[in-house]
Amino acid sequence: MSQYKSKISHKPNIFYGNYTERLEDWQAIRNIVNEVDNPIDIIVNIFQHCPRTKTNTDIYKKDTWLTGWQLIERNEYDIFDISLLVCYTVLLTDNFNDTDVKIHTVYTKEHSSNNHKFNYIIEMMNCYIDAYSMAKLSKSEFDKHYVLQYTTHIQKPINTE
Repeated sequence: MSQYKSKISHKPNIFYGNYTERLEDWQAIRNIVNEVDNPIDIIVNIFQHCPRTKTNTDIYKKDTWLTGWQLIERNEYDIFDISLLVCYTVLLTDNFNDTDVKIHTVYTKEHSSNNHKFNYIIEMMNCYIDAYSMAKLSKSEFDKHYVLQYTTHIQKPINTE
């Protein structure tokens, strides 16, 4: 793992390098993820640096979803794009390609029903990741803070071949 870890910096090249550097860094990240038993901490530490922009990706229209390579090439990410790239990063490894990965569309539980803030929560390996803050959540924290609106199973709709 140490040979790959040195390639990942505070500002990971996956987001801040040129196209070739972004592809190489994404491969290095997938190699690290593939080697560890629980890659959630690594994923959170890397993807918290992802810059956010506005894109036309729509969770309800799969034809707007880009592949991982297209996301890396475009290098513009809204919260759902980040969620997709996190999922692809795990699913495109040998050790975790059969992992059940879901993106939940949720809103926070608040006092006012007119003040819902929608978010995406990635569920994988008995862990929940808030795509906005990249915070790890337990099932009880998820249940306490969020109301589930919609669940998208990621493994089935993507073509990784």
